[in-house]
Amino acid sequence: MSSVRVDVQWSPVAEDQFLTWGSDLQLYQVQEVSPTEIVQLPRLRLGPKTAASLLSTNNDLQYIKCVAWCPGLETDQSNQLIAVGQANGKVALTSFSKVPDPRGLKGREFIPKHSRAVNSLAWSTQEPKLLSAGLDKVRTDHSVLVWDVTRTKKIKIIEFGLAEASHSVAFSLHASGTLLTGMNNKHIKIFDLREGKLITTVSTKAVYGICTDPHNEHRFASYVENQVHIWDIRNIERPILYLDASKPTSKLAWCPSRVGLLASLSRDSAAVRTYDILHYNMGGEDQEPAVLTRSINTDTNTSLSAFSWHPTHENRILTASYTGKLVDYYVQERITLNWSSSTSSSLIWTHGKKTLYYLDSQHPVYSNFDDISIAIMSRAQKKYGLYEDNLATNGEVTGDMSLRDLWSWLDAARSLVTAGNFKLPGGVPYRYQGVLSLLTMGELMSDVVNKPWVGLDLQKAPTCKVFRCEERSRALELCSWGFENEAVLTSFLAQLENAGNYTRAAAVAVFNQRIKQAIQILQKGAAVKEPTLNSTAMALSGFTEDRKALWRETCMMLRSQLTDPYLRAMFAFLTDDADSFDPVLGETDMAIQDRVAFACNYLSDARLMEYLERLKMRLTEAGNLDGILLTGLCPEGIDLLQRYVDLTGDVQTVALVTIHTLQHAVNKDSRLSHWVQSYRNLLDSLRLWNERAQLDVIMNHNKYAERPPQHIYISCYFCNKSISAYIQAPGRPRNPYARYGTGSATKSKMQACPNCKKPLPRCSLCLVHMGTPSGWGSSTSKNLAVEEGADGQSNVPNNDGATAKRKLSNFTSWFTWCQTCRHGGHAHHLMEWFKEHTECPVTSCTCKCMSLDTVSKVPSSSAAVTVK
Repeated sequence: MSSVRVDVQWSPVAEDQFLTWGSDLQLYQVQEVSPTEIVQLPRLRLGPKTAASLLSTNNDLQYIKCVAWCPGLETDQSNQLIAVGQANGKVALTSFSKVPDPRGLKGREFIPKHSRAVNSLAWSTQEPKLLSAGLDKVRTDHSVLVWDVTRTKKIKIIEFGLAEASHSVAFSLHASGTLLTGMNNKHIKIFDLREGKLITTVSTKAVYGICTDPHNEHRFASYVENQVHIWDIRNIERPILYLDASKPTSKLAWCPSRVGLLASLSRDSAAVRTYDILHYNMGGEDQEPAVLTRSINTDTNTSLSAFSWHPTHENRILTASYTGKLVDYYVQERITLNWSSSTSSSLIWTHGKKTLYYLDSQHPVYSNFDDISIAIMSRAQKKYGLYEDNLATNGEVTGDMSLRDLWSWLDAARSLVTAGNFKLPGGVPYRYQGVLSLLTMGELMSDVVNKPWVGLDLQKAPTCKVFRCEERSRALELCSWGFENEAVLTSFLAQLENAGNYTRAAAVAVFNQRIKQAIQILQKGAAVKEPTLNSTAMALSGFTEDRKALWRETCMMLRSQLTDPYLRAMFAFLTDDADSFDPVLGETDMAIQDRVAFACNYLSDARLMEYLERLKMRLTEAGNLDGILLTGLCPEGIDLLQRYVDLTGDVQTVALVTIHTLQHAVNKDSRLSHWVQSYRNLLDSLRLWNERAQLDVIMNHNKYAERPPQHIYISCYFCNKSISAYIQAPGRPRNPYARYGTGSATKSKMQACPNCKKPLPRCSLCLVHMGTPSGWGSSTSKNLAVEEGADGQSNVPNNDGATAKRKLSNFTSWFTWCQTCRHGGHAHHLMEWFKEHTECPVTSCTCKCMSLDTVSKVPSSSAAVTVK
């Protein structure tokens, strides 16, 4: 088969059979196999789960040019007729059945008057007895022939195309007796077999491979060279769509199981090209066609010679290569993926026409997705970002070390902001600047100080060279290393010990020239946590300044074998000969504040700035929030937060940082307000409304959001002027009703419009005129100790003597009315009435006010909802 072009076609009636032809006809049957099963000849491996067995071979026919499988139904599937067109013009009917054909159709031959090649064959799906053939040109004969194969006499029922060549023929799949054919390299003609005449013709060179769309009665396709034309039979003057291919096309076929999907094969191509024209818009020439193009690589090793769509199995295609290799392949659809933003974070996507795949956050595979939305939802439910008094608590609930360090620094920085005693040069107050920002605010000029080692029993006390200046002192304080006071260092080391960070505490002690204290810390750690620290303490006790001592050589050689970064950095510091401290600063597993503080102590001005700039650039590029220590919450820090969002999608953290610390800069950078609004919308979509409300409270407390202006008023029916008191913006309030004596607690009601003096409506229950000064009067009384609440109860002073927050006006006196009948009254009175009634309390009014209220239709929280 390797020397002859191999073509392939699925059986139109047997789902598990297909036909191949080249020099002979071969019928195969498909079986399911496991991916690990060894498939040996004569069976062929088609795909991971399918193989094919050869059922029969028919080599009686020679010089096969084209084959068409009859779509008619038979009791015996193997008795299906197959029409074979030959190079000499004969069209023979055959089958693979070994029993005699009761109709006598097998073996029939239809021979034209003149010998010429058969270019195309087509059976009618409407009338399976009709067979059409398209032949090469002969001057004295027709090229389009149609036979009724069931007639005893082998005569043509109709013929067209005198002295023309027919390159392709196809019956309409929807209209009975309609035949399409490509003629003479310049026409597509449509014939009506019932009337025996030409219906229409169109001039085009795309006369090859005509095929009608099984899902659209008006659409068919054809090709010429490397261009595919899509036609609409209702307006056939020109194609409705042109599709380009990289090479000349050799085969074209519509997918029978998928609407609007056309496949083509180019010569010497290893892939089948598909065109999805389902959403193509035929509105006009100026619109872009919505055509999705794909390349289906079923066999990348060799060029394909043919393909065939399965007639019933969705998106199943069979390809054949010039080497005879057959591949059974399913064309995967472009999935439509949807994500539910509810608490389950469900993912659902399509798989074919009838299948939907679904999984949620409880599925084991979901843990591999590293979905930031799950982390955001989990943190929000743990009140992440809602701890306002102690910002460090927000980092504790995340379980993420980077976020924990971020919130710890924010808490420490906010304490410096609120304390007000951390002044910058010129008396400028501190506003969340970072270490690098502080060092670049002025000209950095540091003094060299020889600091003695503490606790070493040596005749000559060794010293260590450190750098000191006011800017470095501020930077050290931001790193929690402000150890000018001995008690501060002792307290810091005690905190690390209590947290179990013995190696870090020992390293910090050594970096501050306290080896004896470091030895004691390691001994405590050995007794409580890790006994191997005793060996480290013993090695540390042998410290000497002699650069040629055996202790130094041994420590330098064995330092790399230590697993703890702080222990490696500690011995690197003690054994450093060139005062470069690169091994210490290169320990990326050390906390950022320890590395920066170490650099502020031991690097010269030029090297310090170079190191910090390089570190800032690296952390910003990586979106590492540790870089906030360097940048602070200045513009460079906002750039770092943006990079963090771009890489992680964690809009939650940056929005919370904005709310707690950057409310003063929201109007200066639109990114800040965008983060906050995005997170608020995300909380709404996750249905975390309580957390959203608490977040808004914090925003208002931090004066991030201004109080919205009043937009609902109660106006007088007669003069159209406002009756409700206008609550002005924050500032000095005015009482517009002072002349009516509303400032007195005994005159908290007004019974007439303050403008035109017309009486206000009466309450339909108590018959007292409506009216309230909306917060003026009783809310300003200093003598009123008890105020009625919305539920009729009173707000009494707290146990500590502080009066609870008071409402602007009592709910009992609110204006309330039905939107249908316009009757109403005091809110408290109406609530009492509708506890027992559904009809309006006004005499002669039959309005069912309560049944019209949406609140009355909401089921209780205990109601069970069953989904079927």
